[in-house]
Amino acid sequence: MSKTQYLYMIALIITLISNIHTIAAENTQTVKKELPAVKTEQPPAIDGILDDACWQDAPKAVGFTDQRTEKPAKNQSIGYVVYTDEAIYVAIHLYDDTPDKIVARQGKDQTRFSGEDWVSFSLDPFHTHQFSDRNFFMANPLGTKYAHLATGRAEKSEWIGLWKAVAKIVDDGWIVEMEIPWQILDYPETTEPIRMGINLDRLQQRTGERSWWCNLGVNEFRENDGHWIDVLPPKRKLDLKFLPYLIGGISETEMDEREYTARAGGDLRFEVTPQLRLIGTANPDFDNIEQDVEGIDFSYSERYVGDRRPFFSEGGNVYNLGNLFYSRRIMDMDGGIKLYGKLAKNTSVGTLGTYHRNNQNFLLRAKQSITATSHIIAGFLSHHRPDSDTNSVGHFSGKVRYDKFSAESSFTQSWEEESDGRTGNVNLQYRGPLFQSTLFGYFVDPDYVNNLGYRPFTGLRGGGVEGIISNEWRKGIIRSIFAGANFIAANTYEGEVFQQDFSVFSNFLTHSDYRISISWYGGRFQEFTDSLFSIRLNARSSDQFNNIGFSYNWGERADERIHRISGNLNLRAYGFTVGLSSRIQWHFERLYQQILTFTYDFTPALSLGSRIIWQADFVNYYLALRRSGYAGMDFFIILGDPNASEFKQRIVAKVIRAF
Repeated sequence: MSKTQYLYMIALIITLISNIHTIAAENTQTVKKELPAVKTEQPPAIDGILDDACWQDAPKAVGFTDQRTEKPAKNQSIGYVVYTDEAIYVAIHLYDDTPDKIVARQGKDQTRFSGEDWVSFSLDPFHTHQFSDRNFFMANPLGTKYAHLATGRAEKSEWIGLWKAVAKIVDDGWIVEMEIPWQILDYPETTEPIRMGINLDRLQQRTGERSWWCNLGVNEFRENDGHWIDVLPPKRKLDLKFLPYLIGGISETEMDEREYTARAGGDLRFEVTPQLRLIGTANPDFDNIEQDVEGIDFSYSERYVGDRRPFFSEGGNVYNLGNLFYSRRIMDMDGGIKLYGKLAKNTSVGTLGTYHRNNQNFLLRAKQSITATSHIIAGFLSHHRPDSDTNSVGHFSGKVRYDKFSAESSFTQSWEEESDGRTGNVNLQYRGPLFQSTLFGYFVDPDYVNNLGYRPFTGLRGGGVEGIISNEWRKGIIRSIFAGANFIAANTYEGEVFQQDFSVFSNFLTHSDYRISISWYGGRFQEFTDSLFSIRLNARSSDQFNNIGFSYNWGERADERIHRISGNLNLRAYGFTVGLSSRIQWHFERLYQQILTFTYDFTPALSLGSRIIWQADFVNYYLALRRSGYAGMDFFIILGDPNASEFKQRIVAKVIRAF
């Protein structure tokens, strides 16, 4: 990158950030819907019946709006909120003109709902209208619960917080009652009544109608939330939790000898202040966490694979730096520590450090919210290995939105002993209810290195454009449509063509729950040409437990003919859930991958599960009996290794208990 281009990028970022406050201030909207805070002396019984005295006097949240049509929802809802010094109490009556067609399938807490009716209560205690400060509590008509807390927490119930929800299907719809302890929330310390952001929304699966008390629209612009006014939260108690584990096991080595193992470790969660918490882990157990499986699809670059390890997901909202931090780069770890939370109403910070004798890593991320629609972020990462140079990375970015238009820019600098490099981008976006478009440009220096990030290629300058059309219909054959096109082009710093991609894509969903997706991708990658067609069909596509799908891809990748057939089948009955995913690819060589999963639920907390992976060079499987995700003791008995390349003769018992 030339010095002129470097200075131009710096000037562009400074100009954007310096104008954030001026531009975003014009976007301040007055929300008319307010709900007075009512403190009750007699909290309700959480039983799904609205006969408690407190509900009779509580103000009503009425007038729900269909987010797509922006008209009053056909099936209305009424919400009620009261509080005590111990908890917030929420009740919602969700009217339905055909209650026998209400859809409820998920029975396990802390599992996101998909393809069924649900309702959500959201609370923004700091009233910043930023997603990072937003808590939402969801329930389906079975009373199954899902909570997303502002900072993001691991799945153990004691760490999320013990809250209640009970639901009942009644003659005119269904009813939910919730009890949310103040202790599980982050909120301002105050002796005077304050205003908080609040909202209620529901999904009616049968019609696809998503409705809000205060309509955020299809793009969910959170500055349009309602207000909970004159609420006086109680003084927050500092909390300390300890989560130790014990492991014992027997495995067979390559020399056909038995190896006995015993391990112990644990996690500590301590609240330094009511808004700032410390997480520590010693000798964490990563071996027995079932990670995502890397696919066999052809790719010119390293594939991105998700990370399910709780230490890295805890506080995930605070540590999000996009592809700058790819936690799977940290494979070995003897211990780690995190400190994250709020330093002030609009200022959040997160630090992460990990230690292993072969590597040490550090991350810092700070975010400053300026208005409801603008923020700036600064980050720093460091990776050190005793046998190599320390790799350090600094990052700065800003984002602003005015109504449906947004602008975002970032700049990142890496340092090593003998070289340094930079990367930056500018992104302009329009997000309307029917049409969305994006225009972006970027550069990556040849000597840019981030050993903790995901950046497959360097030495590039490029950009692209994308346009998408989407719509929904409440009646008729078609339920929704999503279609678009994009173009991406990039050259090397030497001026040679690196990438020229063009793609068109479409997705149609019918009211009878069939989905069809059709796409074409073509262009050039370095000296290779590509042209790939794809078609996919799904039946019962919204039902995560009982569905079937099939896809076929054909064309040319890297100047070679390619064919790929994929299918999936999921079935559930009498507590048994079985899923089969199969993929066969003919390209430079024939590859195949079949993944079979099996689960039997004795109770929502106790289950027997297995996963079998067949690939061309290996077969791996494991069997596990586990009680997890709920309050009390968790335990696992695992035969095999969930993440090995092939089956290991190994049995492990693990016990976890929160204190």
